Amino acid sequence: MARRLGPLLRSCARVGLTAVIAAGLIAAGFPARAAPEFLDEDQLSIPLERLPTGTWPVVVVNPGPAVDVEVRVAGRLADAIAVKGATRARVPAGGVATFTVVRGTRPHAGTGQLVLISADGVDRLRVAVTAQSSLLERFPFLPYAGGFLLLVAFVAAPLTWRRHRRAQSQPHEQPQPQEQPQEQEEAEPAEAEIGGEGVAPSPAARVPAASEGFTHSDEPVRDDELNRAAYVRQLARLAREATPPMVIGVFGEWGTGKTSMLLQLREQLEELDKQAEELGEDAKCAFVWFDPWRHQHEDNPVLPLLHAIVNDLGLRNRENVRQTLRTISDVLGSLVLSATLRVSLPDVRQSIEDYDGQHFRIRSERTRLDEYLGSLIDAALAAKGRERLVVFVDDLDRCDADRITGLLESLKLHFNRRNCVFVLGVAKGPLIAAVREKYGDEPVGDYLDKIIQFPFEMPRMSEADFKRYLDRLLAGKEIEPASGMLKCALPRNPRSIKRFVNVLILQDRVAREARDRAGDDGQERHGRVTTGTSHGRYDVSILAAVLLLRDRAPETYARLTEEPALLRRLAGSAEQPADATVAGIAGELRGLGERVPHDAGSYIDLVRDSPQPSDVMAAESQDDGRSSVAPWISRQEELPLRGPLDDLAGLVRERLDRRVGDDGALIDPVVRFGGEAEPRARGLDEILGSRTGKLLLTGAAGTGKSVLAARLARRLSERRDGRVPVFLPFAALKPEHTAHVPPPRAGQPATAGHSTYERALTHALAAEYGLSLADANAMLVRRRLILVLDGLEALNLSTRADFLAWAEHTEHDVIMTGRVGSAPGFEAVEVVGVVAAEAIARLETLLATRRVDPGRLLGLTPELLGSPALLALLTGAPEWIDELPPEPVRFVPWYGERALAATAVPGVEAGMVAEGLCEIAAEMTRRRTETFLGDDPDVRATLRRAGVRPMDVSPLLQAAVGAGLLRQCEPHVFHFVHRQVREHLAGRC
Repeated sequence: MARRLGPLLRSCARVGLTAVIAAGLIAAGFPARAAPEFLDEDQLSIPLERLPTGTWPVVVVNPGPAVDVEVRVAGRLADAIAVKGATRARVPAGGVATFTVVRGTRPHAGTGQLVLISADGVDRLRVAVTAQSSLLERFPFLPYAGGFLLLVAFVAAPLTWRRHRRAQSQPHEQPQPQEQPQEQEEAEPAEAEIGGEGVAPSPAARVPAASEGFTHSDEPVRDDELNRAAYVRQLARLAREATPPMVIGVFGEWGTGKTSMLLQLREQLEELDKQAEELGEDAKCAFVWFDPWRHQHEDNPVLPLLHAIVNDLGLRNRENVRQTLRTISDVLGSLVLSATLRVSLPDVRQSIEDYDGQHFRIRSERTRLDEYLGSLIDAALAAKGRERLVVFVDDLDRCDADRITGLLESLKLHFNRRNCVFVLGVAKGPLIAAVREKYGDEPVGDYLDKIIQFPFEMPRMSEADFKRYLDRLLAGKEIEPASGMLKCALPRNPRSIKRFVNVLILQDRVAREARDRAGDDGQERHGRVTTGTSHGRYDVSILAAVLLLRDRAPETYARLTEEPALLRRLAGSAEQPADATVAGIAGELRGLGERVPHDAGSYIDLVRDSPQPSDVMAAESQDDGRSSVAPWISRQEELPLRGPLDDLAGLVRERLDRRVGDDGALIDPVVRFGGEAEPRARGLDEILGSRTGKLLLTGAAGTGKSVLAARLARRLSERRDGRVPVFLPFAALKPEHTAHVPPPRAGQPATAGHSTYERALTHALAAEYGLSLADANAMLVRRRLILVLDGLEALNLSTRADFLAWAEHTEHDVIMTGRVGSAPGFEAVEVVGVVAAEAIARLETLLATRRVDPGRLLGLTPELLGSPALLALLTGAPEWIDELPPEPVRFVPWYGERALAATAVPGVEAGMVAEGLCEIAAEMTRRRTETFLGDDPDVRATLRRAGVRPMDVSPLLQAAVGAGLLRQCEPHVFHFVHRQVREHLAGRC
């Protein structure tokens, strides 16, 4: 009996009917395992009025061994509610899984069931969506109150009428006009002129002329405000003339105007069709606008897209079209579940027969799905008299990962047709993250290339377009005098510009109202707002400067709140600030001259609690339905991370303080950004402010890349923007954790933990900072960390290539050091060294304390002392000064011979040490390499030829490090302390 049922059970398990058969076996007396079940045994009640926006978690508990489960909606509520995201999950033994119920395609009241299906059984949870009770049911006293009010009105009406008649019968006395003050008489003509009709306006009516259009709408625009008409015309020709199937991807980050460009592209296509009709030709294109974000809770993206096509083309009332839609809906829907729910549990044989019939019908219908879709699109185009369907897809990047990849794959599988062109407006970041979430570390570029035939990047706003755009926004506004201040510091992003201008308009009006109430002296305080300045005059340019510092240079703004005189000092200082934003604001302040207040406290009070555009942007990017890498996380789930994040921030700061020391004692680095001809000294804030994304600190060994990365991490930790910079050596990424992790199987929820390098980083954080794996992974998944990674060469070549491919597309903010010249997706900054003049001055000061004339050291060139590695050795252990001979010496040869003599190893003669290390230096010079591996076979062979035993190689290299001849930059990786020292030793051979 068991042998006969075994194959049957395995066959049914593939289609979700195992639960039915298992229940039949239980009824027949066979033992069964404990099955997963809903935690809530009572009915799930959902108010209908909350259904469109609410979410309801449903917990599944598993008392038995690990098992795959699936949750479906059955009954009358199948279209009213839905399960958000993946409907399947694997529940560990003794564990739980949480599913979220949200609104469906057609919210309505009724009852239904949530069905939990697993290999061990079926459980059901009753669901009721209840309509809001009527007004009389909620307030039964209303009829009585209404009757009472009617009675009062009936009695009061005659009394009121009689009083009115009596008042009319009495003579009226004309009031004598009062004398007006002289000032008011003089003001009347001006007020009449302002009123426009000879009547002075009331105070309430006295509004500035710029009140019309108080703020600027953030809605997409059809007018070309950014000089992109040429791009729109060419894209329109491509969509109209290129041979379908065609998918055009319009890529751009948040706020760059993708939706506006799609609208303008549609208008251009409509204009081309109109011109064709005027010439006697047929119009070519039919247009559909599809917003998948509004339908992201649908099980299949094809159905809402087809409905959008039918609705936009005005075909919803055609019976043949509706019939085709119903057929396609049946094919794409889950008929297996409906068959399962109709089965009577004791009748297992009948359930199998029902399934066979349904399964045969599904197979036959799916073979004709392509035919149904083709006939629907052909019928739609024929009805409109068009030959090409152009579908604009907007806001795809707001959907969760499953919906993004589902729609992309549907375009390839179902709409790859000779008469279809799709235009996608999408941000690349969420798109790449969605593909990686679903498919792990598979190449994202290959995936997108198969679906999107023509990728188009939104053009960057040029300086001329930026100024023209800003001038148009400010024209006629009271804040127009602040134009120069805004142009020097606003980001080149249309939406960011609009939002900042709107905030400035609001704050300017608040300031003007406070000034008017205070009087001419401008010093009266109203609440927390004052408008007093050095001259008692309010200036919108000063307000704009404070707002810009708050949003664009938070460190300088923090100083300003503590030192209100900082604006005046910036205006009067000839020194150029390191931060480019602060430098631009300082230049504008100098132009204002004496209008810059000595005390900006009143402006700070005004700005302190005003809305920040950056906060609005962050809230929108987090709450707009996107799921970059991890599933959506509620605010309640984020709260437990605050404690571990604060603890981690303290640990990081302590470690960086030990590594770097006092920042004030360090010399500014000399760096060269890509495209610059010559390197120059830059402060930390300038380096951070100049970067446009991920940062690669590159350069020769010993130039100070690691120290600079640690200093940047410490400076980022001072900004307190909600993220914690963590400093990690690449050597902490263990090989066992960087092994390839396959993507999750179909139906399983994808998580960020499936990313190979996020797993490796999780373990590295746990090991380096003592975090739990759960907290470390949560911090990575929720993007609460800035990754500062040191020493890329610690990874082997294959792992390094894989890591760089991952780092190019990750949404993490990454700063890393390495000797590679460039890395995809990173902005390379070459670290040359430190400011040589300051290094020389520091060494001369040290020599003076030892009463040594600097002239005794010959050949101390700027190139030599610009090396932070050598400078640190010379200033950190100054005992070498006492060994200087009385007569002048050339520094490099003397230092090299001294370091060789100090490299002492028991059992190894000094001549062996000198011969071996000089041979290594000569070989590095011939090969033009900067570093060598201590366990490299060639290195060991060279030392063996010099007479050094294999067991003495490691002690010898460590002794050379202690003597100041070598420096160990990574585990087992060494380099000579300076190139000139290495070349001197090579010349001895």
